[in-house]
Amino acid sequence: MATNQNQQPEEAQVSKTEQLVANNTKNILGVVAGLILLVVCVFGIRACNASADSDAAQSEALYQAQFDFEAGNYAAALENFQSVINEFGSTKSGNLAKAYAGLCQKNLGDYASAIEYLKDYSGDDNILAPAFLSALGDCYVDCETPDYAAAAKSFEKAASLAANAQFSPLYLFKAGLAYEKNNDNAKALKAYETIKDKYADSELANSIDKYIVRVK
Repeated sequence: MATNQNQQPEEAQVSKTEQLVANNTKNILGVVAGLILLVVCVFGIRACNASADSDAAQSEALYQAQFDFEAGNYAAALENFQSVINEFGSTKSGNLAKAYAGLCQKNLGDYASAIEYLKDYSGDDNILAPAFLSALGDCYVDCETPDYAAAAKSFEKAASLAANAQFSPLYLFKAGLAYEKNNDNAKALKAYETIKDKYADSELANSIDKYIVRVK
């Protein structure tokens, strides 16, 4: 497992995926920040709804995990999410806890463990599931031995599930970059052209032509 033994201060850490995206479009980081906020808000709503129909132990564990996650206390949040998984792994709350345990591991730099948790999550909604798939793609890029093909597949699936002009272009763009890193320009071209053709009104579409030219 890759655990980043010699990390710099947290604010100086930039994932390989973030570097790829930041180097290719100036607006992506703002979009990513908005997505993270959206996911946290949705999680808060769903956690509350789930805990209302469960016992006190499940409610307390979810609440504490959510609190620690939003505060950036990922190690503490991970422990609480793992406790939810152990006790309620077959429930909706347990399923969601798996994905958030993966996000905790991702933020802690343990990409191998993050991948296992995120792969274990099952969902097909158009908000949380795409966000978790994108995070899975990030982990494939950031792990010690990057798997760009698997990353691209995760990003493309995220784009398909999201099916909206706000996030699908971002996921497709990340897929294109991953395909380029995997020396698969044909698939990169397809991802970029989908942004241009299907999401022509998105900000990414305004600058996608140079990437299309690059991979042709």
